[in-house]
Amino acid sequence: MVQCKKTRGEEPIWLGRKNVRGILGKKERNIVVCLGIDGRVAQYARDQIGIAISKRGIEAIGRKFHPAPDDRGHIELAKDHLSKEENKSRVFDLNERKFFLCACYDSFGIKQKGIPNFGIHVVLDLVHGFYPKGKGGSGDVYFAKHGFAGASKEWGCLVFGAAVFFDRKIPERWPSGVYWNQASKSTQKWKYADNPIEPQKEPKLEIKEGVASVRIYNLEII
Repeated sequence: MVQCKKTRGEEPIWLGRKNVRGILGKKERNIVVCLGIDGRVAQYARDQIGIAISKRGIEAIGRKFHPAPDDRGHIELAKDHLSKEENKSRVFDLNERKFFLCACYDSFGIKQKGIPNFGIHVVLDLVHGFYPKGKGGSGDVYFAKHGFAGASKEWGCLVFGAAVFFDRKIPERWPSGVYWNQASKSTQKWKYADNPIEPQKEPKLEIKEGVASVRIYNLEII
């Protein structure tokens, strides 16, 4: 999963789609790249959208349907988790599994809105990011426990997330992949050590902005 931010209307989205599609078209494997896109950014990003792209083009688009407390009244929301964007669902199929796109706080909405699982095998959550304490949102543990683990508990499926850690190191133990196996335990009491999955590989790439941690999981693990 890849997350990025855009601040200039729609054109960068389509340029990005063409570039990604062109790269994937050179690969024999069927690969889907997911991106988180912010648009119409002032103090808040009014458009918060997840998009899935393959060599065939756009596979799925999901506008945020469940706002964080600070988002309320500031962003344009989807009517619900089934709403289409540009006539595209937020659900796409890959290797006989159904993937559900979340735009950041949407993963909390799965439980908080009491949404039943409708055949989803994997939730993909494009989180905005985390800052040092006192300099912005820094709830990486809160997100892992109640967003990722909470969604996995509610739907009984795998949950994977990507986020940007601004001006701070990426926590080595922060779980970008979660599977709930703790029965009725409260997510409040869930610990990273309870998570039964971990990446098979974790290469770290030096990029202009810092370091990208790429975590590779095997979907046959569960």
